[in-house]
Amino acid sequence: MNKKMNVLKIGLALATAMVVTGCASVGSVANKMVNNTEKSGYIYGFAGVGTDATVQEVCNAINNKDYRCANADNYLAVAVISKFGFADGAVGINALVKKDFQNIAVLKHHYVTGSKDAPYVKAKVVPGQLGEIVEIVSTDGDGKCYWSGMPRIGGVVCPAYNYDYRKDFTGVVYR
Repeated sequence: MNKKMNVLKIGLALATAMVVTGCASVGSVANKMVNNTEKSGYIYGFAGVGTDATVQEVCNAINNKDYRCANADNYLAVAVISKFGFADGAVGINALVKKDFQNIAVLKHHYVTGSKDAPYVKAKVVPGQLGEIVEIVSTDGDGKCYWSGMPRIGGVVCPAYNYDYRKDFTGVVYR
């Protein structure tokens, strides 16, 4: 019964994401990441871990172009969202994080963008591969990072790290 509930929750989350972001698929977003040849740098964003199956799904979608796909069992998939907009939908990256990453439990949550206690991360964007979680930079409403705007319109601001989605690099459009 628990497995059925998890499948139902994942299905509901994906359906909601598709409505909010303009029907993006894991494959289309992941391919934008690995086909990105020019955008690189760091972004800060709201982050949440998917399931182990999602890592394999992302790797399959990109034909295992990221070297970490060879050891997919060692990673978890993380969606990092730096902003949401009416025209673009969600903007951010798909990233991988090692299962033994310090404080990984913080990223396993049910928060939505705009939630006061949501975790925020610093993620590295590398042309030609999926993103990489560098560190968890803000949790439990500590003020280092927060969501500016409404839950589905706005973005991440991190005064402690001099990052503002309105002027800094935000990743790849999720559509």
